[in-house]
Amino acid sequence: MRVQRESGKNVVLVGDMNLKIDKRDIYWKHRVVNVDEILFEQQQNQQKEGKQQCSKQAKSDKTDGNGDDDSKHASTTPLSKWKTDVQNHWDKITTVLETIEAVPCQTTNPNTKQTFNRWRARVKLADGKYAILGTYEDNAEDALFHYTFCELSYEDSSTNTRTICRKKNVLSVEVLTELMSKIVNVSWDPKTQRDVANSDEANLNPDSPPYMWMKALLEEDGMVDVFRHMYPEAEGRFTCWHQQKNKRYVNEGGRIDFTLVDRALLDHVDTSSGSLRCGTKPHDDPFGEEAALMACTSNGMFQAPSFSGGGIAQVSKRALDSQFGPPHTGMIYTPPSYSDHIAISLLMKESFNDVVGQLTLQSNAPTRKSQPHKKQQSMMSFLCAPGATKKAASSTSSKSSTSASSTAAAAGQKRPAQQQEEEVKDSKANNLKSYFAGPVEKKSSSSKKSSTKPAGSKSNASQDNKKHKKNSLFNHFSKK
Repeated sequence: MRVQRESGKNVVLVGDMNLKIDKRDIYWKHRVVNVDEILFEQQQNQQKEGKQQCSKQAKSDKTDGNGDDDSKHASTTPLSKWKTDVQNHWDKITTVLETIEAVPCQTTNPNTKQTFNRWRARVKLADGKYAILGTYEDNAEDALFHYTFCELSYEDSSTNTRTICRKKNVLSVEVLTELMSKIVNVSWDPKTQRDVANSDEANLNPDSPPYMWMKALLEEDGMVDVFRHMYPEAEGRFTCWHQQKNKRYVNEGGRIDFTLVDRALLDHVDTSSGSLRCGTKPHDDPFGEEAALMACTSNGMFQAPSFSGGGIAQVSKRALDSQFGPPHTGMIYTPPSYSDHIAISLLMKESFNDVVGQLTLQSNAPTRKSQPHKKQQSMMSFLCAPGATKKAASSTSSKSSTSASSTAAAAGQKRPAQQQEEEVKDSKANNLKSYFAGPVEKKSSSSKKSSTKPAGSKSNASQDNKKHKKNSLFNHFSKK
C-alpha cells in the first residue's frame, strides 16, 4: 500500500480480515477484561483511602476554621460491586482452577441414535464436589482453552524476539460470569453482566497482533473504517457467525469483514443512501441490537437447523428477497445457506470516478498472481493428481482424433468446422450420460439381434466399460 501511495494512488482495502478493531464489533459477552488490572486498581484505591484516613486524623485540628481540610479534595473513586466481587473471590477461583481437567463424555443424536465422543472441563470445589465448565468440545485441548489464563506469546524468527499476544488473567465476560457463579456462588444478573461488558475495563485483547496491525492502519496510515465512521453507534452489526453452533439465529457473532479507505477518499463516499437494513421492514432504532437481530434473521424467517441433522431449512422467497435493497454503504444480509459470512457494501459518489478514472482489471503478472483460481482448467484437473488430467485428456483426445479422421476418410470428404464442433459436444454429452447410466449393450447395425459373446469375455467387457466411463468423464471435463 505504501508503494501505491507513493505512486500517487489512493488505497481501498476490502475483505475478510478475521479480526476486530472495536468492542462493538464483537458480541458483548465475548469482550475481555484483565483481572490483574482490576486487582491493581483496587489496591491503589485502598492505599489512597489509607492515606486519606491518616491525613484526616493529622489535620483534624484545621477543620475549626483556621484552615481547609485537604482530605475532602482528594477522594477515591469507589469500585463497582462487580469489581469488588472479583477482588474478594479471585484467589479462591485460581485455587480451584488448579484442579481443572478435561473429562471424556458422549453425546447422542436423538434421531439417528449415533453417539459422539466429546470433552468437558471439570474442576473440584472446596467441598469435594465437581463443577462442569464450558460446553461440549471435540477434544481435550479445546475444552480447557477458555479456562487457561496463562500468558501467551510467540517467537518471531525474523527478528529473534518474543512477542506477547495475550497477558495473564485476561478472560471474557462470559467466562468470568460463569466462574463467579459455579465456583464461588456469586451470581450476576443480566444488568450486572451488561455493566461489566460496557465498562472501560471490558474491551478487545489489546495485545493481539492482528488488532495491533489494524490499529496501525487506522492511526498511522490514516485509513478509515467506513462502516464505523458512518454508523458509530451501531450495536450488534456482525458479518460472521459460528455456523455449526447456530449463533447467527441469536446474533452472537463478530464484524470481521471491513472496507477501509484512505482518508482522502472519504469525501467521495455516498452518505445519502439511508440507514442500515433491518430485515423485512424498517425499525424505530436501526442502530440497536434488536434491529440487528431482525436483519440477520430476516425478522425470524431464517430458522436455526436442528442439531440432530437435516441441514439448513428452505425458506420463503420473501425471506430470500430481504437481502436486496437500494445501493448503500453497510451490510447485505445474504441467507445462512450461502455462507457463515454476509456481504458488505460501499457506495461511492460519481465524483469517485473523477479521482480514480476508469477502473479496468489488468492482465499483468501481479493481477494473475492474485487470481490463482484461474489456473484451474477444469473440475477434473482439481480432483486428480498433477499431470494425470493432461495425460488422460491427451490420450482421449488422440483417440477421438484418430477415430474422427478414419471416419472422415472413409466417407471420402471433410466435415465443416461447425458440424465437427456439434459432434464433439454430442460426444461429450453421450460420454457423461454413459458414465452415470452405466454400459449400454450395442446392437449390430445390420441386425437387431445381439451377437453371441464367447465364454469368459464378461470380465473383460466389464473392465472395458469401467475404462470407458473413466475416459469419458476425463474427456468431458478436460475439454469443457
